[in-house]
Amino acid sequence: TVDGDWTNGVAAATKCSDNKFFDPAGLQCMTCGANANATALACACAAGTYLTAGTGVAPYTTCASCVALGLATSWDNTTCVACDNTTGASLSAATGDCACSNATHALVERGVTGMRLASKQCVECPPPSFPHPSEKGKCFECPYVGPPAAPVAMAYDAATRTCKCPVGVAECIDADAKKSTLATKFRLTLDSTRAAIRFYNLGAAVSSATVESLLFLDTLIDVAADCRNFANRTQCNALANLCVLAMYDAAAAACKLYRGIVDERKAQEYHSSDGGLNPAVGWSETMPWLYYSTGVDYLGRTDLAALVTFDEPGSSTTELSTLQFILSVTTLSGQWLGFRPVGKLLQLCGGREQDLTQWQRFGTNYFNQCNLPVAEVLDAARGMGKSPGGETLFFDLYIQDLRGAPPTVNVWPESLYPVPIRVGNILVNQNAAGDDDLMVRRFFVIDETAGVAVAGAAAVAVTYAQTMHVTVRIRSDEKSRLFPPILDLTYAQRDPSFSYATSDAVSFRVLYTMATDEFWQTWEAIFITFMVLGGAQWMYGVMQVSRRRQTRDPDAKSLMHALGTAAGAVATSFTVILFCGSGYWFLFFKAQTEVYTMVPLDSEREVTLFKMLLTVAAVCAAISMAHTVYRQCNYDILFLDWEKARATLTPAGKATTAPVSTWRQFFIANEWNELQTQRITSRDLTLLLMMLFLLGLDFQNLGVIEPTMRTNEPAPYQVSSLLLRFAIGGGLMLVIGLCQIAYKIVFHHNYVCHPIQQFVDLLSLSNISIIILDDECSGYYIHGRSLMAFTDTSMAELSQQMRKEQEMQVSARGLVPSSTRQDLAENQCFELFITKELRVAYESKLLRRIEEAAAMRSGGGGGDGIDVSTPV
Repeated sequence: TVDGDWTNGVAAATKCSDNKFFDPAGLQCMTCGANANATALACACAAGTYLTAGTGVAPYTTCASCVALGLATSWDNTTCVACDNTTGASLSAATGDCACSNATHALVERGVTGMRLASKQCVECPPPSFPHPSEKGKCFECPYVGPPAAPVAMAYDAATRTCKCPVGVAECIDADAKKSTLATKFRLTLDSTRAAIRFYNLGAAVSSATVESLLFLDTLIDVAADCRNFANRTQCNALANLCVLAMYDAAAAACKLYRGIVDERKAQEYHSSDGGLNPAVGWSETMPWLYYSTGVDYLGRTDLAALVTFDEPGSSTTELSTLQFILSVTTLSGQWLGFRPVGKLLQLCGGREQDLTQWQRFGTNYFNQCNLPVAEVLDAARGMGKSPGGETLFFDLYIQDLRGAPPTVNVWPESLYPVPIRVGNILVNQNAAGDDDLMVRRFFVIDETAGVAVAGAAAVAVTYAQTMHVTVRIRSDEKSRLFPPILDLTYAQRDPSFSYATSDAVSFRVLYTMATDEFWQTWEAIFITFMVLGGAQWMYGVMQVSRRRQTRDPDAKSLMHALGTAAGAVATSFTVILFCGSGYWFLFFKAQTEVYTMVPLDSEREVTLFKMLLTVAAVCAAISMAHTVYRQCNYDILFLDWEKARATLTPAGKATTAPVSTWRQFFIANEWNELQTQRITSRDLTLLLMMLFLLGLDFQNLGVIEPTMRTNEPAPYQVSSLLLRFAIGGGLMLVIGLCQIAYKIVFHHNYVCHPIQQFVDLLSLSNISIIILDDECSGYYIHGRSLMAFTDTSMAELSQQMRKEQEMQVSARGLVPSSTRQDLAENQCFELFITKELRVAYESKLLRRIEEAAAMRSGGGGGDGIDVSTPV
């Protein structure tokens, strides 16, 4: 396989051996012909030779010597040319070209018309120009350097053919003089420590390293001196980039020099006259802006005038549904490359082409995160963080601010608003306090130069932007306007020589948020109100139970009942409060057509509290249910069989009584047990409908954080909200439950069957009454005494008796059938209260005897038959 950037001569040269070049046509390393030297992708004639025509058999470059013929090689290596001795031109065997004996003469090969001369000639350069040191056939004049008010003319040195500073102005290019002046002016030490860069958490066996950066050693003093002395904007940019690579460390020499020069020029700042930046931010002329002033709440400023909307705006509207973020791009050497939209940049994880720019759609929370091997992360970072020439790129982030005006087609940036950068690696930004954070302007995606200590060697460490999180806050007072966005960025530093076995978590995230303090304060007040009302109701219920027990002295049962009912009250109150809160966010976020609110994320403190309350509600509901089951399992239930024994004859004709059948009692006990599981709603139907709506009709997708009611499949970059999911689930369950309750109460119980009424009728047909003591001294009594002489009888007799009852030929079923009140005469269900003495007598006599009989039967091998007189 063939890999590497073959447009880069250095990289390509490492692929082929000596005197071979890489041929892209055949993807193979080929050998050059005679007198030709291999370059990256071709062959070039050696000095003193010219290109000769091939024979067709050997198509690669072949060169012949001009020096052997006593001639010089033309500058395009196509022929041999003589040197005109009459003008002072003579052949140099070392270079294979002509040389001028006079230092003020330039060698020329072509005339003023561009035609090749018969021989190379030496022509005098007009004063004060001299032969150009690098461009053949040209003269040049030494430049003027320094500020326009006091320019300095550099002097030509004929011996070295270079321009030097004039006598008395040695600092112009002299490195030692530059260093001395800068060190004295800004009171710092510019020894080798100026290049010390510290790298942390490298992910290798050595977790940290200090590198004496070759980049800082070679360039820091030069770029700082040129920036300060001659206001060279390119060099000022380069100095700022070195400060960025030093992580804005106030103790770093690069940052001290940058701040010193900025302070020198603070009398003249950009945008000081037009009011574009108020208050001033220290953007001195000729200097790039790196630091935000401390003590100023830039994130709370209200001068970002762009108007936003969720809807797709028309061509003439002043509201924007898509935010345009712009990058100002500068190379490491300080060259400004221009503006470009962020778009799909900065996302190391990649993704679907149609998704990568959706984060700019207003209100679209965007999450693009992944775990990748470090080698793949670095490759992705190189693709967007380095120039084609391999230089590190530096970015200043802006947001397009149209200031309420409609956008102009194909014209941008019309007006830019600076976006602060908060670098997590800066020490002051790592504490919990947010009011002392240091905001900066410039960042990079990857750098592989600051960690190089020796020329030609690999970098000791590579730094790349591991996480980039953009936060866009909506204003509460004017909901169609924004506070300044912020980019939170964290760099990771890795050892490129380390064989990575693990992955790095990389993320690009965009959050649209809004202050929700007002809602949470209201919700807190409602929460307290509900809890007070719930507590009052619970205390009233405990007091009622205490009164029904005819005692005020607390005991274990009272305490258990109080705790069980308290758990139920807490669960009910919490559930209502949580549902109301989540319902608010669902309605006002999902159904909004104009910008009104943004739903909080699951990671926010209030939603974490919501989750904790939901957990508490679930635990309390489980405790309450366990208490209910315990109570049901400990009811005292007595069946009173009113059936009389029938008189009958023995086979011998002797009168006797037949035993009363026990199967009626078994049947009633079984029906009672089945009745305990009856609910007014169907659990199976509820779960089935929940699955139908959530999964079948995709209602679960309503939990995605986007201000629409769409149920489409969420995109990979979207996330759901706990508040929205709870509102959807709780709302569906509430609607499904209420529909079932309405159906049961309005229709089913009236026209199909009523389980409780059927059980009461069954008791009457079975001639059995039931006493239910759900508490020590209280409970219920269902009167089931039949009007028939015998209920253990034939179907014909049973039908005849029921016909009489239908025709009202018999008295009412109620406990007081002779009452003149119809409701009382027909009433069979009563609330029952007994005295404390009766309860004690019941437990000491009847209940104890029943328990002893049951124990004797179980221990004596009498089987596990049920005694209907035993409490169930």
